[in-house]
Amino acid sequence: MEDLVKKPVKICNDRFLLKLTKDKLKAVLQLVNDTDHFESVDFDTLVKEVRNHGVTYGFVAKLPPAREGVTVIASGTPPVAGENAKVKPVVKPAIVSQKKVKKTGKDKIDFRELGHIVNVPKGQLLLKKIPPTAGTPGKNVLGEEISTKPGKDLAIKCGPGTVLSADGLEVSATVDGKFVMGDGKPSVFEEHVVTGDVDLTIGNLAFCCTKLEITGERVPGFKIKCRGDVIVGKGVNNAQILAGGNVKIIGGLVGMETEIRAKGDIVLDFCENFGLIETRGALRVSDFVVQGNVKTGRDMTVLQGKGTVIGGRYVLGGSMHVKDLGSEAEVVTEVIVGLQPELEKRKRQVEAAKEYWPNRLTDILKNIGALKEMKKAEGKNFGGEKAKVLAELNKLLPDVMEKNNQLTEIQMELDKELEQASNEAIYVYGTLYPGVTVTIGKATWVIDEQRQGVVVELNKTTLQIQVRARFLARPASVVLSAIGRYSP
Repeated sequence: MEDLVKKPVKICNDRFLLKLTKDKLKAVLQLVNDTDHFESVDFDTLVKEVRNHGVTYGFVAKLPPAREGVTVIASGTPPVAGENAKVKPVVKPAIVSQKKVKKTGKDKIDFRELGHIVNVPKGQLLLKKIPPTAGTPGKNVLGEEISTKPGKDLAIKCGPGTVLSADGLEVSATVDGKFVMGDGKPSVFEEHVVTGDVDLTIGNLAFCCTKLEITGERVPGFKIKCRGDVIVGKGVNNAQILAGGNVKIIGGLVGMETEIRAKGDIVLDFCENFGLIETRGALRVSDFVVQGNVKTGRDMTVLQGKGTVIGGRYVLGGSMHVKDLGSEAEVVTEVIVGLQPELEKRKRQVEAAKEYWPNRLTDILKNIGALKEMKKAEGKNFGGEKAKVLAELNKLLPDVMEKNNQLTEIQMELDKELEQASNEAIYVYGTLYPGVTVTIGKATWVIDEQRQGVVVELNKTTLQIQVRARFLARPASVVLSAIGRYSP
């Protein structure tokens, strides 16, 4: 055996040369004489001679065809190296290609470095670790075991908003947020910052957590959705923002396609010629509002800067606090106070129903009356299509009458709610101009003369709108302090 390891040996009366490959994984036979052939020796005899020289493993069942006078009589089993540990994403993360912007107590991500934005709920399984394998040892043709190399393990490092399981094999989210991979670490952030404008480099944003901040402008044609607060650093132009919390816009709103909806408070500098502002909370504008379309659940305040509201429609669940309301040009400005958005929706539904069902009932009664006159005049000759239509109208009449009765009951209930919601008022600290239409409860009044420092409210005795002249004006700072300030 030792001779074979060191150098080839001749077997079968020196007809064949037996040698090993360098890795000892193959035993090779070579013809000494080119005119000879392996089939001239019995296969079992050939194996026996090879065994006598130390080859014990991997013999072939039949010699393969020789190539250039060489064939293989035994093959060993090579070792299989172990596989390294791997981390498999359960949820495909966004990848941060540059470092995070550090701020004391917070980690913020530049969204422009994200391929996409991935929202995950608390408890979501994010990553799974596949442990390394030990590998499989091999065996050479001499029967010797060949050691293998085990796979390398790796340790998962978790970033904010994630946790590693006790066995070190799973990473889960500990908060609702955005799942990103940065510096090889999984993280879920509740607050994110977009540095710069939201444009084609960013696209539409949908964020499921506490705060989304945009340092630049929200440019035309894009949409933001956030479960929490939204902060925009340089205004909004013909874009949409839908927020489950508060909205703060440093700058203004412009463009008829601009739409801001929030469940919390909305704070901004100015707005003009925009599509819609709708909030369940309060609205505070620092400078002015021109041609607005506003719906709020609580107060609307415009007391700083110019402090003017000119033109548009304002449906407020609370009161309005403003320096100047309307303009010298008597621009049409409609203000409805004390009307919650839900109540306003019901009011519009009732008004639409009143446009239909009473008219429908009138038409049916009119047609029934006309057909009955025809029946009376025609006697036995009345029939055919006219008789069929009369029968259908008589069948339909009770349902339409019931709809009208229900509508009357709903209107009465709505009137009661409108009366109860009439405690709000319009507080004008500067000038109230003609052309402003005020609705409180069921009462509506068009302001017909210019007034200074007044309160427009509902007289609970007469149920008519009244203007209390010489309202005791207070500094804007006092009023702002009283109604509270926005602090995201």
